[in-house]
Amino acid sequence: MNGEEIPRRGEVWWVRVDKRRPAVVVQTDDVRDPRVRSFLVVPLTSRLHLVDLPGNLRLSKSATGLAKPSVANVWDVQKVLRSDFLDRAGFLDVPEQALMDEGLRLALGL
Repeated sequence: MNGEEIPRRGEVWWVRVDKRRPAVVVQTDDVRDPRVRSFLVVPLTSRLHLVDLPGNLRLSKSATGLAKPSVANVWDVQKVLRSDFLDRAGFLDVPEQALMDEGLRLALGL
């Protein structure tokens, strides 16, 4: 990621955490400040059986820009440093973002 890009809510990025993996940015865009050094993300997995967990969301290849369908695992929200955002893959549409918000509300008890 170049130093000028600030990840946006709903974007799918390849990030470096325990390994290189895709994730959706779920942090608000209300604070878009270059001093923000980390972002909250929901990791995506190709382990499709995880869609059975309440709140998780199955996403198509076209929704994420990835090579295969995936599941947004809302039970594994993570903080990723800005420097660990590698490549943007896609952007979730508003309906998918709304479903993910519902899953996050369930997981976080909001």
